Amino acid sequence: MSGVVMEAVNVAKVLGTGPAQVRALKGVNLTLRGGELTLLMGPSGSGKTTLLSILGCMLTPTEGTVRVRGESVEGRGPEELAKLRRENIGYVFQSYHLFPTLTAADNVRLALDVRDEGGRKAKARAKDALARVGLAQKTINYPRQLSGGEQQRVAIARAVVGDPSVVLADEPTAALDSENGKAIMGILAEIAKDPNRGVLVVTHDPRLVPYADRIVHIEDGNIVREETRGGTRREETGRA
Repeated sequence: MSGVVMEAVNVAKVLGTGPAQVRALKGVNLTLRGGELTLLMGPSGSGKTTLLSILGCMLTPTEGTVRVRGESVEGRGPEELAKLRRENIGYVFQSYHLFPTLTAADNVRLALDVRDEGGRKAKARAKDALARVGLAQKTINYPRQLSGGEQQRVAIARAVVGDPSVVLADEPTAALDSENGKAIMGILAEIAKDPNRGVLVVTHDPRLVPYADRIVHIEDGNIVREETRGGTRREETGRA
């Protein structure tokens, strides 16, 4: 396992105003390391999706900060945050978010297009990324010609084609049957072996636990427990 690729430092988030105000996160500390697949588990309303959005620099914390490769994102403007996301973070969602009029390869290349990377090199990288997720023979297929599991593989290829430091996955198996869900988690676990990349999977599904190097439990906006695959357990409210 390599070094720290991302940190949440004393992150708190208040949502809403007045009587409807909710403190969704209450001073969370979370560290993601290269070469590690971390599961973030908790019930609905626990704050896990809010935390994922803050780690992905799509939501600004009310208090605290996020560090990517040791650099704080605090005070950065929208353009700076967008650049940071493009260069360091890959996303996988429950819904695949593929463009129906683009082939699998073209959907993957979108992640390079936004970084102004094109031409033959981008095409080759897209094909290589699809091969890594077992879709070498599906590069010219459109989403409608792919199964749900295959579409999620395309989404994973798109997430990793730019060699991000962190892959954030929000319920990536929720829309899939058990067999396809296992295949997707196997791919994410393989991606997480890269010592320069950390993978965080948000889920409430205990069937994903065997794929994790570490399981972090969140309840009511606090990190309440952490487990490692070796069985080490740590009780610590607000920290991981």
